[in-house]
Amino acid sequence: MESLNDHIQSWAAALGPTGEAILRLILAALAGGLIGLEREVRGRQAGFRTNTLVCLGSCLVMLVSVQFGLHAWPTHPPGSGININVDPARIAYGVMTGIGFLGAGTIIKHRTGVLGLTTAAGMWCVAAVGLAVGFGMYTVAAAGALGLLLVLWVLEYVQRALPRLRYRTVTVRRRWEPNCVTETVQRLKQAELKVVDVSFRRTADLSHVDIDLHIVYSDEQRYFKFERELQRDSAYDLMSMCET
Repeated sequence: MESLNDHIQSWAAALGPTGEAILRLILAALAGGLIGLEREVRGRQAGFRTNTLVCLGSCLVMLVSVQFGLHAWPTHPPGSGININVDPARIAYGVMTGIGFLGAGTIIKHRTGVLGLTTAAGMWCVAAVGLAVGFGMYTVAAAGALGLLLVLWVLEYVQRALPRLRYRTVTVRRRWEPNCVTETVQRLKQAELKVVDVSFRRTADLSHVDIDLHIVYSDEQRYFKFERELQRDSAYDLMSMCET
């Protein structure tokens, strides 16, 4: 792996400083574009163009940072013996901080859940890949981009296969009668759905009652089967349901 990395760096260095800088920009655009394509296909907030721009911009910032460190800064007054040292990673620090603000724009509060966290984390990683390309770490940047694609693409199927508890609030209306709330809870338990909380409120004319059931389940098919059965039951009116 070290010999491969040395060979790639030697080949890139043979292009000259300007040629190598352009090569790094092209590779950063390709890496960001591949990751952005995956996000675009899945209909995420930050897609093809956004990830390409993030990776390309991060690479350009790192190129400028490196040049800051390599530049021969003149001393004032000349011959004073004062050396000016510049940290080439200083601008890169600002990139990772700025990407945090950009990623925050992709996070959306949806009802009681939060969407966009994976997209925001992906953009942060894309910026890191761009910085690695800009610094000339070709092999490491390629490995990082490949790892990011695997996490976003392959691990999503693994995540779907894992058992996961889901929470949902279901509101039903039925005619008021003694023990009607208890009977409703028992019906859910018979359907093998766990009721974690229940509340109710009677209508203005006191003839009906709205029952809020907070349930937890892991088998979606079992829940949807129960929901269809409830809709066919004339004793119940399904008022609302939302995942929490």
